[in-house]
Amino acid sequence: AGAVSTEMHQSPRARRLSSCRADFPPAPSARGGCRRRRGSWLAVASALLASSSGADAQMGLQATTEPLVIGGTEFSREDDIENVEKLNQLYGRVFYTSVMLPDDASIEEAWRGLSADIWTLVDYAAQVPALSLGVAMSLYNYFWWEGPHSLELNVNAGRRAAELTYASLAHSGCNNPGLSMTEFFIRQCPMRWRYVMMLAVEVGRHLVVQRRDMVQGGILLRQVSQCFEEMQQMPHFRAMGPVRVPHEVNFNADYFPAAVVRQGPVWRNYLQDVPIAAFLEANYPTIRGELDAILADKGTFRGLDEQTRNAETQFGPRGDDWQTAYMVRNTEWFEGVCAHAPRTCALLRTRPEVAQCRMAGSGAGFLRMSPGGRLKPHFGNAPRLSVHLGLIVPPGEIKMSVGYETVRWEEGRALVFDDTFIH
Repeated sequence: AGAVSTEMHQSPRARRLSSCRADFPPAPSARGGCRRRRGSWLAVASALLASSSGADAQMGLQATTEPLVIGGTEFSREDDIENVEKLNQLYGRVFYTSVMLPDDASIEEAWRGLSADIWTLVDYAAQVPALSLGVAMSLYNYFWWEGPHSLELNVNAGRRAAELTYASLAHSGCNNPGLSMTEFFIRQCPMRWRYVMMLAVEVGRHLVVQRRDMVQGGILLRQVSQCFEEMQQMPHFRAMGPVRVPHEVNFNADYFPAAVVRQGPVWRNYLQDVPIAAFLEANYPTIRGELDAILADKGTFRGLDEQTRNAETQFGPRGDDWQTAYMVRNTEWFEGVCAHAPRTCALLRTRPEVAQCRMAGSGAGFLRMSPGGRLKPHFGNAPRLSVHLGLIVPPGEIKMSVGYETVRWEEGRALVFDDTFIH
């Protein structure tokens, strides 16, 4: 499938982090799971963790009275947001190097080692709450799929990520209804609550729908329901009005709650409400013609993807599941892409909501999904709205879930959706 996408941000505002009560169901042994996959990317021992003395030496972590050091990096025992960034750097360096140098045996070995170490960190985060959110985000960012080229969701990683994000709520105080609204945002409580919802509900749904595991899936979804009820006791979420199901959570509600209630995940009167949608539909023949020319020149689209793609962390199970050829991002034009699509770029330069929008993540470009491809569930950063124009839509089961709705692309038709919902 191919589409042209525009992402528009609506106004700047600071957004900053939350807690539940009943424990999520215990997951099967993480290490046991790795052993069953001996030889896979999660099954090789490594030396990420720094050695130390005392009871924590086996974990490679220093005693609680000393600095918390992992892989030569000192971590905070209080600031879990800082720890998210540091752990992401640790894993990101090797992950992106492995993407760029897929045939480098030493990099592959280093990644296998890091993959084994994540489960040691999962165990340790239960003792050091300041690590919970960082480890959870590393599981989500780098281990959502069973392994390279596997289309299977890593249920153990997803479940443990949900548990640890849930634990971070108590560490941050985000489960305290008495927390001031200012502190609620400073501690990034809205983000924490919504990630708990997304991680747990998506794993639970996968267990029920894909694996037909009604027992484990049902247990997890019941726990999600309990956490969902607790989330709604927080004044911030109560002020937004009724939210009936976890898939209604979104980030645009922090900025435009009335519009979110009125429009939902998918905008119905998009031609009337979003002018650029009608503009894209009117110029479909021009945009489609330039995409056809790019695709006719074998290897061109892949080259453009390498020049412009976002640094997504294991976005799809295969590196080429999602390819992009962005023409503009954050008012920066990619002239290498525009050289192949000059008329499309000229059209987009006339649209201020694209050409003049400086919000992070705004822009427009060609998006391409490979046959059999899929993407992990995620949120867009608020405030924003996405518009897709279907360009090439082959027959078959090609669809996207947005919040509690399911949509399909049509050639020549625009699709306007709020991508701050789970999608």
